[in-house]
Amino acid sequence: MLTYTPYDTNRLPVATEKPWLLLLLAFVWLWPGIFGHTPWKPDEPYVTAIVQHFAAGGHWMLPTVAGQPYLEYAPLYYWLAAVLVKLLSPWLLPLHDAARLATPLFMGVALLFAGGLGRELIGRRHGRSVVLILIGSLGLIVTGHEMNPVVAGFAGFAAALYALVLTWRSPAMAGALLGAAIVVVFLATNLLQLLLITSVALLLPAFSAWRNKNYAITLAMALLFALPLLLVWPWALYKNYPQVFALWWQNYALGPLRGFGQLGLFHELGYSPKLVLWYGWPAWPLAAWTLWKNRRYEKPLLQLPLLCFAVMLLLLTFSSRSLSEDAMVLLLPLALLAAVELDSLRRGAASFLNWFGLMAFGFFALLVWLGWAAMNFGWPARLASRAVYFSPFYTPQVSVLAVVLALVASLLWLWAVTRRHLRGRQAVTNWAAGLTLFWGLLLTLWLPFLDAAKSYQPVVLGMMRAMPAGEQCVAVEQRQTIARISWSYYANLQLRPFRAGDVVPCKLWLLERDPAQQPALPDGWQQRWQGSRARDKHEQYLLLQRQ
Repeated sequence: MLTYTPYDTNRLPVATEKPWLLLLLAFVWLWPGIFGHTPWKPDEPYVTAIVQHFAAGGHWMLPTVAGQPYLEYAPLYYWLAAVLVKLLSPWLLPLHDAARLATPLFMGVALLFAGGLGRELIGRRHGRSVVLILIGSLGLIVTGHEMNPVVAGFAGFAAALYALVLTWRSPAMAGALLGAAIVVVFLATNLLQLLLITSVALLLPAFSAWRNKNYAITLAMALLFALPLLLVWPWALYKNYPQVFALWWQNYALGPLRGFGQLGLFHELGYSPKLVLWYGWPAWPLAAWTLWKNRRYEKPLLQLPLLCFAVMLLLLTFSSRSLSEDAMVLLLPLALLAAVELDSLRRGAASFLNWFGLMAFGFFALLVWLGWAAMNFGWPARLASRAVYFSPFYTPQVSVLAVVLALVASLLWLWAVTRRHLRGRQAVTNWAAGLTLFWGLLLTLWLPFLDAAKSYQPVVLGMMRAMPAGEQCVAVEQRQTIARISWSYYANLQLRPFRAGDVVPCKLWLLERDPAQQPALPDGWQQRWQGSRARDKHEQYLLLQRQ
């Protein structure tokens, strides 16, 4: 029986937004930075190596980097990326671009379910508000466009929350969707993330809206659907690689909490709340406005996001890991709360948000255009000299397509921010459009410049040119995983690993060191080459040759 009626839609102002324009904005948001650059630290080199291993015929259950198990995340994201590589590389896309295509696919699913969640929980036209607040969140812009398994988990979280409210209307379908979402969350991340979503699902009956037969049916179906699938990957790993399974269980199964063998508890006090201040902007001020307007929290549209946020923040606070991407799931309940009273936002607050976005993104967009002119045409001269300093490997290049797209995006943004009759919904739309414009300009006009600075490819090719003719044996310490990945990917050179303190097995030795320390060269070796990524102050490579 339906026990909840969505928010009163009579309070909505007359619609001025075109749904297809908002869909277009969300679609445009998905793509900047997906194509056209090599794998960037911190996560993309590792993901690329795993996907390359899978695509080359590696066992589907065992993510591997440089011959060693890589168990930070379960393998769902890698599986989809490997399928895309098989389909699209090398005839259409480079391996890393084909693999990175998994990110907009998962993010598209996440935004779709987030929109459905807003409409189902709050009411008509609020789904688009949730999506706009999400794509306008500062914390989502980087992680949501990189090769990172957490985006698959984010899609699973969005689907699970949608299933929890779909139970009022269709409990059987909600149960199947919740079960599938739970499987996705686990197979994309770890047991802690699974605990987050199951804790929310089990605690919801504390509120009367979920204390009914429909919700019991949903939970029962979700359990029946999910339990067999949840066991497939761990059981297969245990049967085929028991030692690797033990390693995962002891050290990685709980993600931010590490594993059952050594729990990693408590990072810097207050890290997560302080992170939300910038990561969740502008969602959290809008969510605070909702809570101020609704002093009593008996409504389901407040109970679900408040419970989600509290459980997620509590469990993340217990972890010893301080990574911003772990807070990605907090954006979903924040966006839900922010959307509830978005249309009642006072005109002064809406005007301030709009003005702040106009000034900030207008300034950054202008800076991107000036930087592009400086790096390619040498004007302004001071900016040009700074561009050479920050990316010395860059060679000027002008893409006509990139310039045309950037001009069109800039003109559309100018049109969008000059509209009248500003309300909360329009202010959030303008903010999301401004952030999309800045990110789009940066990852079109500046993409070759950024890639030249962040990529390991120039470093690898520089060392290859310095190698003696006919010499292919280059040793490297086993712990230098990034070097082993990069030289294999860009030069097809398999560096020969050895343990620190053992005899170097080759006449050539690729040594990584901290340039600030400047240690003396090992006895019996002479330097043949030196290189590093642009302005990297912590990582320098030396090619040494045995005397």
